[in-house]
Order: sequence, then structure tokens, then C-alpha cells
Amino acid sequence: MLKKFKAKEVSIPKVVAETLAFINRPNAIILIEGNLASGKTTFVKEFVKYFDIGDEVNSPTFSIQNIYGSNIHHYDIYQKGVSEFLKLGLFEMLEESGYHLIEWGNIELASILKKYGFQYWHLKIEILEDSRIYQVSDEWLS
Repeated sequence: MLKKFKAKEVSIPKVVAETLAFINRPNAIILIEGNLASGKTTFVKEFVKYFDIGDEVNSPTFSIQNIYGSNIHHYDIYQKGVSEFLKLGLFEMLEESGYHLIEWGNIELASILKKYGFQYWHLKIEILEDSRIYQVSDEWLS
């Protein structure tokens, strides 16, 4: 399954709502892929706002994980990579109830998740001149 849409930054709340409707489950692992400044953290900020959680959202680039409310887990594996994610035991966190949004998700992590029976969603963000293209799939997009 694939959902694809184009949006300007002001319509990110709609992107979040459509993504959640597409995923249609209260627990999900979402691998977020995009270049620098593509809007990965902005998506997470709007995701947290959607659930009316007042926590301040920052990219967990150095801490690797932030938790918002009681069930939104936000990871950033850019600095440490997949191997460090696994070494730190964060893979086991994915079994906890809630949403797990992983910035800089990649095919390596997707393959490991699949190997261990985890379902994930791939959110790919592409930058256009004045907007973004968002693609959400239940498989890794090339």
C-alpha cells in the first residue's frame, strides 16, 4: 500500500492526519527518511501536537531518543547509526505500546525490523522548490 501527497509546510497538520488515517492503528513504527532540512523533525512536532501533547519537541540527535506524553517515542539514528541503536537496547523499546518515529530510518533498519517480525511504515519526504512530497508505505520505498 502506498499513499502519496504533496504539501506546503503550513499544511503539515493535514499530512499528519492523513498519515495516521492511512496507518490506521494506535501503535506503529514509522521510519522517516529525508535529506537534511526536509522536514523530518517538523513532521514529528506536528505529530505530537496532533495528540494535544504540550511537550517541546527537539530532534534527539545526541540523546538518540525522546519520549513525548506516554506513548510517542522519537528516535534519531543519524549520529549513531543502526548498530548503536541496537547496542543501546533501543530495538527492544519498539515492542512498547505507542508510536515510534525514527528519523533517518534506512533500508538496513527496515530489513532488521522485517527479519524480527516488526511491521513498520516508511515515510519518505522529498524536497521540492516550494513544497514537499510525502510518501507513506507499509514497505520500504526505493
